Amino acid sequence: MAPKRRPVPLIITPTGEGQSTNIDAASEANLEALQRKLGELDLDEQQRKRLEAFLTQKAQVGELKDEDFDPICELGAGNGGVVHKVRHKPSRLVMARKLIHLEIKPAIRNQIIRELQVLHECNSPYIVGFYGAFYSDGEISICMEHM
Repeated sequence: MAPKRRPVPLIITPTGEGQSTNIDAASEANLEALQRKLGELDLDEQQRKRLEAFLTQKAQVGELKDEDFDPICELGAGNGGVVHKVRHKPSRLVMARKLIHLEIKPAIRNQIIRELQVLHECNSPYIVGFYGAFYSDGEISICMEHM
């Protein structure tokens, strides 16, 4: 039996207070750098193709807004919120969208959004892809790759 491969560790550099987090510009600028890094990772062909396909789709998505989604069906619900299968109208991609209802202070809500924006920069074949997140009408929407 071959030894198990260890996943590549995720390195997340937090955004400093007051720094801009322009997801569109960062995604576009980082796409080429991420594709170069793919060659350095110890991935099998299937993992490499899946990650390349996701990165290409992620670059097409752009800024996420509530009105850009068509609901398809509910995938599940729990204490934290509800997950829907949705179609992103501009890109025609099918995604999983988790809605979390929040009644919290604006500063904490903004911190959650910043942390989710950092996730937007993380890409690994070992985790479900993260398209982005946004706040609308008292809810945070987290848009993930539908598996």
